[in-house]
Amino acid sequence: MQALKISLDEVKSGLMCADNIQAAAEALREDGVVLLPGVIDVDHIDCLGQKMLDDVDSVEQTNGISNNWQGVRPPPFHPYLFSDIVFNEMAIAVTHHIMGDGVILDSYGANTAFSGDEQQGVHADTHQLWPNLDRIPPPHCIVVNVPLLDVDQSNGATKVWLGTHQDTRIQPDNRRPTEEMIAEWDAKRPAEYAFSKRGDLILRDMRVWHCGMPNHTDTPRPMLAIIHRCEWESQWGFEAQKGTEDFFQHPILQTSAVYVDAPIDYLHQGHSRPLAN
Repeated sequence: MQALKISLDEVKSGLMCADNIQAAAEALREDGVVLLPGVIDVDHIDCLGQKMLDDVDSVEQTNGISNNWQGVRPPPFHPYLFSDIVFNEMAIAVTHHIMGDGVILDSYGANTAFSGDEQQGVHADTHQLWPNLDRIPPPHCIVVNVPLLDVDQSNGATKVWLGTHQDTRIQPDNRRPTEEMIAEWDAKRPAEYAFSKRGDLILRDMRVWHCGMPNHTDTPRPMLAIIHRCEWESQWGFEAQKGTEDFFQHPILQTSAVYVDAPIDYLHQGHSRPLAN
C-alpha cells in the first residue's frame, strides 16, 4: 500500500499540493488503496475514539454486541464532530479530482474489530457497474477509513488485495471472490495489511477485495468508514442530529444527511430511532 509524503505545510494548511493529489489518484487507479499519513489532529481522533470505546462498553453491558463488522456508529452531533475528520480537505481533493463535481458524503459510519473476533469473509463492498469493458472505469464510490487507534496485525488491521478493483468477475449478486480467485491474486500479488496510525486516513476504492482480521488484544478497534459517492449513484443516506445542519455544509462535498430530533439513538444499527421521552 502506497503512503504519500505529506509536507508539514500541507498538514498545517489542510490543503494538498497538486502533485500529491495526482499521486493519490494514480495510487487509487493502480492499487485501489492509498494512505495519507498524519493529516488529522490526533487530539480530535483521541476525543472521538474514547467516546466510541465508551459507547462500545455501554452497549456490551446493556444489550451485548452481535458483531457484524459494523460495531457502533460515531456520534453525529457536537462536540464529537470535527471538520478535519468528517470533511478532511485532502481526502475531498482526491475524491473530487477522481469523481468530479457532485461528490456526496453518503455514509458516516464505522467498522469495529472486537476482541476475539474471527476473520471476516473476503469481499468487495461494491461491484463493477458496467461488465465486460476493455478498460476499467474510475471508482464510483470511495471509502475514507479513519483509524481511531493505532492499527497493526495484533488488533485487526484490514487485509487488502491491491489491484482487485480491476477484476471484472465480481457481480452484483455475489461480491465474494472464490477461493480460486483469491489464490490467483495471491500468486501474482499477495495480500497486504493496511497498517495505520492515529491521524492517518486511508482511501479505498470500494471494489477492492478485503476482509477484517481478528483482534488479538483486549481493546476493541474502531475505525470510521466515511463514504464519498458519485451523485448519480443510488444513495444510502445517514442520520445526524438536528442542530448540526451548518456543520454538514461544504462547498464541494454534498451530503445525504437526514436530520433527526435530539436526542437520537445513533447506536442503533442502520437508521437511528428517536429515543422515547
